[in-house]
Amino acid sequence: MDFKVLIADSAIADLKEIVEFVAEDNPEAATRLGEKLLAHALSLATLPERFSFHDRRRGIGKMPVSPFLIYYKCDEKTSVVNVLHFWHGARRRPEFLA
Repeated sequence: MDFKVLIADSAIADLKEIVEFVAEDNPEAATRLGEKLLAHALSLATLPERFSFHDRRRGIGKMPVSPFLIYYKCDEKTSVVNVLHFWHGARRRPEFLA
């Protein structure tokens, strides 16, 4: 069963920040990175449960796209995946996971 993938405003803001940061040095690489991260996020439409959970109780999964993590919430009842954040793995633990 395929899921509908929604990208939260917080994730869009993260992606924009990542792309703008990389674009300062290499605009072409920034475009490729943005497209890669978005494509991986959209791939959660198929088998979103294939990745580990960061917090199983809250249903928050994490998809590694080195060196980034894509955090998402999967609702099997509605067949919707909400992409919550794009996060660089070297950054400290995000507050939304506390």
